[in-house]
Amino acid sequence: MRAGSVRLLVAFDLEGPLSTQDNAYEVMGLIEGGHELFERISRYDDLLTLEGREGYEPGDTLSLILPFLLAHGITERDIALVSSSADIVPGAAECVSGLKEKGHKVVIISTSYEPHALSIAERVGVSHEDVACTPAPLERIASQVKGVEDDIAYLLSWEKRILDIPLEDDEQLKRRLDGFYWDELPKRPSGELLSSIKVVGGERKVTALRNFMERYGFEMGDVVSIGDSITDFKMLRATRDGGGLAIVFNGNQYALPYGSVGVASSNLSSIIPLVEAFSQGGLTAVKEFINSTPDLPDGPVYHWLIGECIDEALSVHKRFRELLRGRAAKLG
Repeated sequence: MRAGSVRLLVAFDLEGPLSTQDNAYEVMGLIEGGHELFERISRYDDLLTLEGREGYEPGDTLSLILPFLLAHGITERDIALVSSSADIVPGAAECVSGLKEKGHKVVIISTSYEPHALSIAERVGVSHEDVACTPAPLERIASQVKGVEDDIAYLLSWEKRILDIPLEDDEQLKRRLDGFYWDELPKRPSGELLSSIKVVGGERKVTALRNFMERYGFEMGDVVSIGDSITDFKMLRATRDGGGLAIVFNGNQYALPYGSVGVASSNLSSIIPLVEAFSQGGLTAVKEFINSTPDLPDGPVYHWLIGECIDEALSVHKRFRELLRGRAAKLG
């Protein structure tokens, strides 16, 4: 039990908790067949993560799609334009404002490309300096990488070969994309894209969190992290294992096993009581709050996750996830 309220570092994932849009998915929609291509590459990302491929982090989908964005002339301005139509999760701006009024430090740690992450951050009231995200200097890279123009036909031919793979055929998808990304593409000028962009996902989210902790003087036991998907599980796990509060908000099967608590809700402000309970009384107070709070049919529904089976929570979270995020809810 804490002695009085404690100031916390509250770290939000962006897509899911703060915005309903999967920006990279929508950006790929600017390309004919782009959504279908993204779904296959996103599934490949899941397979590589589950395999535990050395040096690969969940969310590196955003690196894997870059050659195709380059081939189709997509720019940072296009990413920002797509972001401008993104919906904010109900209660997100109010939640951020409320946490800041309580004295907590709010940051965003996002896999999203920078134009999208900074756009959403502005809309919910988080300063640019408190955002860690993935750079996407497409125009600069296109101008600096020699020979990329010669790669366009090559990339478009591979685009067709990837689209020919049935989405449910994991074995063929893995075999063909392994050959493309790790054998063929590194030999091409456009392959330099994969080594030049480091996506903020997986362990890199943990690194970003620790950087914010060092910058603002927090220990892990005074951290709250909020995530929902496969790119967040390492940050959630590090927070939970370090004595902090790991909140899974409308999460999927990749995130829920690593949370302290689950919140299934159509409004982000539903996390505020948990943050305040943690600030005042630590994890004990959070568990007491959950045990004493009845579930409401329209939410919020709270679950204590530590040491518990996630099956019940998963079914509830799936319903709210699909309600808020639509087709994007199915992506890892």
